[in-house]
Amino acid sequence: MTLSEANRSVPGLEPGRRAALIVSEMQRGLVEPGRALLPGLADQVATRDVVRHIDRLVGAAREHGVLVVWSLIAPRADRVGTGRNSPLLSLLQRWTFSVGTDAVALTAGLTPDDQDIVISRVHGLTPFHGTDLDPILRAEGIETVILTGVSTDVALTGAALEAVNRGYQVVLPADCTAGSSEESHSRRLDEFFPLMGAVTSSDAIIRALQETA
Repeated sequence: MTLSEANRSVPGLEPGRRAALIVSEMQRGLVEPGRALLPGLADQVATRDVVRHIDRLVGAAREHGVLVVWSLIAPRADRVGTGRNSPLLSLLQRWTFSVGTDAVALTAGLTPDDQDIVISRVHGLTPFHGTDLDPILRAEGIETVILTGVSTDVALTGAALEAVNRGYQVVLPADCTAGSSEESHSRRLDEFFPLMGAVTSSDAIIRALQETA
């Protein structure tokens, strides 16, 4: 594949554009079968081999100077600051998922590096809400966000909207994401994310990073 072909396949990763890779909520209590708050989501993460694909993409991102950001939700044990204003957030009130517990840790196979950024929030459903994500990206001159993790139902959908509203281009590697079911995931990939940016694969992103290095 030529350089121009690689870039046409992944709009937003053209030469000279600065990108950041955001990994959303790949936490033990959210994505590990047998312990997850939403079992369907955990099953999809396992079935789609999302952890392996993300880990490979994270390695390539670091190698090519792409900022890696880990986005976590980590409520306080007393739930101060964590609202009950949606059914999904209300689930957190009845569950052992808080700072200091194993449930909020990244799932096995994913480990931050010293050069990465880790952001966390106590409330909200998206990586931009209540965090320093936007000012960090702007300070680093980031123009494109590569969204990975969970879920295409909620957090990644919201992240894509918020990124576009803030002027960023969006790239979504489908094999690095999952939803609560194959059906809901497929609908988002077919109907929503193409309106937000480039829906692609981790292979295509890695190839584009290699070609533009």
